[in-house]
Amino acid sequence: MSFEEAWGRAAPLLDPALAHAGRTHRLDDVRGLLARGEAQLWLGSASAAVTLVEADPCERRLLIWLAGGELDELRGALLPQMERWGRGQGCRRLLIVGRAGWERALKPDGYAPLARVIAKDL
Repeated sequence: MSFEEAWGRAAPLLDPALAHAGRTHRLDDVRGLLARGEAQLWLGSASAAVTLVEADPCERRLLIWLAGGELDELRGALLPQMERWGRGQGCRRLLIVGRAGWERALKPDGYAPLARVIAKDL
């Protein structure tokens, strides 16, 4: 499948995640990050996710930045692929930025809160 075909399937699944995250990026911005190899696209038959590798002086980590679609597929098929890929990239941990529902859904898989993000619109 070409990048354009994959993006065409993924974009409508990811747009609600961008809305929930406060529209810090447009879909075109995400597409650009993916096209330049600065982010990774994970695509299932009914779900999609975008990851970023972040590096600090003491660790590399894989961040699931955007995700949408069928939770069972994200959790059962895509998440294990992302974990394996992240380990292969030397990532120490996987982080998810998202709604509280992710915490509840992924607790059985060993995911636990690391920190809380709070915000105020200015």
